[in-house]
Amino acid sequence: MKQFILYARKTVTSPDFSLDDLPGSGGRMDLVARCICNALWISHDLRRDSCIHVVACGSPNPPVVISFYGDKLRDVSPDERNIAAWIKKALAMKRKNPGISIRKLNFQQLVEELASEGNIFYILHEKGTDIARVKLKVDPVFILGDHIGLPKKEEKFVERFEHEKISLGSTSYLASQCITVLHYELDNAPVGI
Repeated sequence: MKQFILYARKTVTSPDFSLDDLPGSGGRMDLVARCICNALWISHDLRRDSCIHVVACGSPNPPVVISFYGDKLRDVSPDERNIAAWIKKALAMKRKNPGISIRKLNFQQLVEELASEGNIFYILHEKGTDIARVKLKVDPVFILGDHIGLPKKEEKFVERFEHEKISLGSTSYLASQCITVLHYELDNAPVGI
């Protein structure tokens, strides 16, 4: 399974945000929703071999890990408002979806959990090895920061485990665009990466 971890510094951890103001009241919930969409949807279908974990670090109860699983997701549309509405429902514990989970974990606990399953981490970093020169391994976990970036402390923590820093080139892309580029690279990699 392809996994993505998005470190979202300002994303709220309460359902008390407005669907009419995802960038403001949601602490950049718009960015989170776009990343979820790009991680899981293709034209007319879901990527059933992918999931995304959002580490929400905003108020009032940080941190919370919000996970969306492509192989289990039901009744969610690939638009920001609908994805955010499902996050709101999940945070409020009002409606369950088999493809969405909310857990009271921090970034380091999530990384330890995924490392114990034998996953390799790829940290997106502007000074990393160009992805064109990297032979990606099976079942990768890609780590991205939001518009502020991944904290150095968390980056250092990931370096304790099998990892590689990779770059998508000299252009700085939006986190959601990075996910699309990564899928493109994986979709076009030789079989058995």
